[in-house]
Amino acid sequence: MGVDFASVLTKNRVYIVPMRVPSRRLLAAFTVLALTAVSAAVSAQTTPADKPAVKPVRSIPYVSITGDDGRQRHYETNAIPLLFNRACFGWRMYLGGPNRVVSLKEVLTTSQPAEQVIAGPETEVSTDKTRATTRMFETVQDGVLQRSWCIIPGDPPGTYTYDISIDGEPRGEFVFCAIEVPNQDPNTDPRDLSCPNKFNSVERGNRRPWSPSGPRSGAPS
Repeated sequence: MGVDFASVLTKNRVYIVPMRVPSRRLLAAFTVLALTAVSAAVSAQTTPADKPAVKPVRSIPYVSITGDDGRQRHYETNAIPLLFNRACFGWRMYLGGPNRVVSLKEVLTTSQPAEQVIAGPETEVSTDKTRATTRMFETVQDGVLQRSWCIIPGDPPGTYTYDISIDGEPRGEFVFCAIEVPNQDPNTDPRDLSCPNKFNSVERGNRRPWSPSGPRSGAPS
């Protein structure tokens, strides 16, 4: 059973690679972010000769955008267009080792308070409504752990920061900038947006969105 609050945060489990459609939502308290909490495994691609392709092993920020056709485009970037109910942003961290369950602490901080938030009971919101702390157990698959949140109406522009701890140890920080898109154009390319400390892993000459081996998403638990 969920409870609506005057907030904007949608929480969902979502891996970049292959994503399933979310089935249900858990609600809680925060303020302007519609976020989708997620976890996922990255599947390997094969070459025409059936040899495993060499995939980069690294930790990245990413943004995904759902177009009018319902398909998701994925970008390795930290620039988030505030496309309501279309854009999601997250992180992928390479931990290595065997498949296993780890204790995750994820602190998402925004430079401005949120207006509404939807989150699960594992997420605690600060009194000033600029920080959401999630504590939960997640599964590392193929050495990779990742999660994301999605944008909904009322999410503020500005800096969004993830601080990640695994099994009680700080493991990384991901800094994003959320940018308003007045016309809500689903064809917006995040790589064209102006963002301080911008990260784009794809060269500017390549205008195609990042596409791993197909997106997948999961429902919140």
